[in-house]
Amino acid sequence: MKRKEPVIELSKEQKEIAADKIKDYMSESFEIEISQMQSKFLIDFITENIGMYYYNKALTDSMKFMSEKVEDLYLLMKDEEII
Repeated sequence: MKRKEPVIELSKEQKEIAADKIKDYMSESFEIEISQMQSKFLIDFITENIGMYYYNKALTDSMKFMSEKVEDLYLLMKDEEII
C-alpha cells in the first residue's frame, strides 16, 4: 500500500516534539511504551486521516473572524449626502 502525502506538513522539530508528547501520553495514560518511530507513524496516521478536520476548522474559524471584522468596517463608514 502506497502512503499518501500528509495534508499538513510538520517541521522535523515539530514532529519530534509531537512524538515525545504522544510517547508520554501513551505511557502515562495507558502504561504502554512505544518507540519514537511508532509515535511518528501515529503522527503520520493522524495527520493524513484526521488533520484535515482541524485544518478546515481553523480556516472556518478564521473566515468567520475576518467576516466579522469586515462587517465592523462598514459601521465606520460616514453617511454621504447626495447634493
